[in-house]
Amino acid sequence: MKRLLIFSTLIGISLHTLSQQAPRDLYMPLEFQKAYQKGTRKADGGVSTTYWQNRSEYKIKASIDPHKKLLTGEATIVYFNNSPDTIRRPTFHTYHDYYRADSKKAGFFGPGNSVPITDGVVIEKLLVNNEAFDVKDVEKVNRNGTNYIVKLKTPLPPKGSVELKINWHYTIPGKGFERSGAIDSTSMLIGYWYPEMAVLDDIDGWDRIVYDAATEFYHDYSDYEVEIEVPDNFMMWASVAPSNEAEVYSPVLRERIAKAKKSVEPVPIFTAKEFKTQSAKKLKWKYTVKNFPDFTFALSDHFLWDGGLYKDLLGEYFINTAYPVAHPEFVSVLKGIGESIRIFHTDFPAYPFPYKHFTIFNGLQGGGMEFPGMANDQSASAAQYEQWTGVKTTDFRANLGLSQHEMTHMYFPFLMGIHEKKYGWMDEGMANFAGFFLPDAKDNEYDQPYLGSQSVVPVMVPSYIVESSGINSYTVGSYSYHALYNLLGKDLFKKSLNGYMDAWNHKHPTPYDFMFGFNTASGMNLNWFWKRWYFDWGYMDLGVKEFANNTAIIENLGGRPMAFDIKVTFGDGTTSVDSVSPVVWKDSGEYRHTVKGGKVVTKVEIKIPGGDAVKENNVWK
Repeated sequence: MKRLLIFSTLIGISLHTLSQQAPRDLYMPLEFQKAYQKGTRKADGGVSTTYWQNRSEYKIKASIDPHKKLLTGEATIVYFNNSPDTIRRPTFHTYHDYYRADSKKAGFFGPGNSVPITDGVVIEKLLVNNEAFDVKDVEKVNRNGTNYIVKLKTPLPPKGSVELKINWHYTIPGKGFERSGAIDSTSMLIGYWYPEMAVLDDIDGWDRIVYDAATEFYHDYSDYEVEIEVPDNFMMWASVAPSNEAEVYSPVLRERIAKAKKSVEPVPIFTAKEFKTQSAKKLKWKYTVKNFPDFTFALSDHFLWDGGLYKDLLGEYFINTAYPVAHPEFVSVLKGIGESIRIFHTDFPAYPFPYKHFTIFNGLQGGGMEFPGMANDQSASAAQYEQWTGVKTTDFRANLGLSQHEMTHMYFPFLMGIHEKKYGWMDEGMANFAGFFLPDAKDNEYDQPYLGSQSVVPVMVPSYIVESSGINSYTVGSYSYHALYNLLGKDLFKKSLNGYMDAWNHKHPTPYDFMFGFNTASGMNLNWFWKRWYFDWGYMDLGVKEFANNTAIIENLGGRPMAFDIKVTFGDGTTSVDSVSPVVWKDSGEYRHTVKGGKVVTKVEIKIPGGDAVKENNVWK
């Protein structure tokens, strides 16, 4: 009887283990295999009952001297260990150490480009459980690039917590900043500004990847109590509305805010009439946020502020813009925020927008950058857009693409806690794919030979390892989602994507969670598709090989299973267009398309939204 019981137990364990094992037809590194063997990840893409993630509670007080570009802060961080392991060396990030002269630099400020040089983040005091730690004592603390690794005297057990108190200051970078800093003399976006606890996960352990600006970030979901002191002639915007509105807004502004929250038309809230001269008085702005991946804020003494309401069946949103007087084209951005939410709710990802309070700030320089509840976007006029693209448009359309791209990041990676440093294609690719749903988005096709370059490695190679990872993150990633959308169709894609989002929002999904979740929700084994897009070498290039006997032969020269249209022109000037699913590439590198109707064919053309590596082979005449 005892032998039978042991045998039955072993059989049960074996069946459980097999149920967790990932399919063997996709390559999987050992770090991931171990997670599936332990059961913290599930082979159906769902969330395991033994999945865990850690969190922190931040209480931060900071002051800003806008004229000296100086931020001074003090933080009390309580870090909670929800993992099954004992922690001995917790890690926190100081991202602004990127600006130190000795830091590793890539991204926009890579070799050959100018970069503001500062002292980085100066840690004035570090207490661990109220015991002082000298950050220069390598026996207690190691600094590696943008990471501080603390050696605990008393290890942190599972279900325990540790308290860190940190005082610091840094110089806010000026013109030419990377994602965060001053955009003019007294206007600045303050991001990645506090010592942030690194993510500890079940795949890699601690995130100790040094930030070099080539890739972005990875955040736990935490609670924040923030108090920021600035001169009282400055207006502030942040990831959420202040909790002490009566102390920081005049009665007139509160009245305008209340009006804006009910108006679908833009309401000027802070106007040039409210601008004040430099003041010696200080004002404290207070914020409370729960279960956020990060907290960001912006300030200016001469920016306008417009606000309004966007409302539909999925929710009500208070939307805002803050911008300089000299850029009137930015007025249209508020409308673009509303249009972006409409697209998100109706087309992609067909899911409620995560932030009820949202602001786009800047209007001057710096491209675009996302933050929870905020974006930091430059402006573009209709004239500039025409100069760049050759297409005549409006100020609204000129700014819509950037607004929508950065707003897509409110879903990916802020709602979905993606490891951007490793898998930029999981968020940047989604943001670029969202652009397919914009008006006139499918009109442009480009010749992109760089897609077939030897420097473009398989997508699953971690982004931070490869200098050319931006191509995979933005371009290849977006094409893969476009192909997946066309493979599954709108309804099944929506079902699968929403299932993935329902399961993994406010958690840390990996590429395998995404892929296996889609397999389960769609009821299809899509591993052939994942393999060709994410694991194999290849690129995007289709070509018309020949046309004979009313049959066009299309070659997949680059290997990626792409969706495309075939446009046929007949001798009488009429045309026909057929859409072709990526499924035709599952078992063959050639696709035969028969043209019906018996007319003389004068031209066969492949239409690929965005283009592919070689445009010349897309046409047969």
